[in-house]
Amino acid sequence: MSILVAEDNNIKEKQIIDFLIDEMKFDKSFIQIVDNKDDVIEALSTKSFDFFILDMSLPRYKEDDTDIKHLAGKDILIHMKHKRLSIPTAILTQHDVFGHHDDQVSLKKLRAELLIRFKKFLCSVIAWESSSNEWKEQLSILIKDKRVD
Repeated sequence: MSILVAEDNNIKEKQIIDFLIDEMKFDKSFIQIVDNKDDVIEALSTKSFDFFILDMSLPRYKEDDTDIKHLAGKDILIHMKHKRLSIPTAILTQHDVFGHHDDQVSLKKLRAELLIRFKKFLCSVIAWESSSNEWKEQLSILIKDKRVD
């Protein structure tokens, strides 16, 4: 089973990778890590994946890591829908509010919108906290459900 992980936070990325390798027993060679929107689009266009773990907030480009686009994950989901890429996907985010000022949207509201709009491939929107194992439990259930060893 091949997994694409889109994550730009080094601490969160390490926890995800450790979880996949140590707890889910994945071989690292079946995990691809990308850290910006352009590389996600490139990976989705050139390779086949069985599962996708997507951060909601990513920089647009590798060289643009100081300009985080708060809803880059939503843009990626729109791209996937347009290209008919039905890869089982879980959003794993550490934020509970996205956007700025008048454009703010809560995670609860965003979760409801995304699960309806992308229901063909979006499995869940999971809140990540470094001190909690709840995200691991939720992600484990999704991956086990999709795993085809």
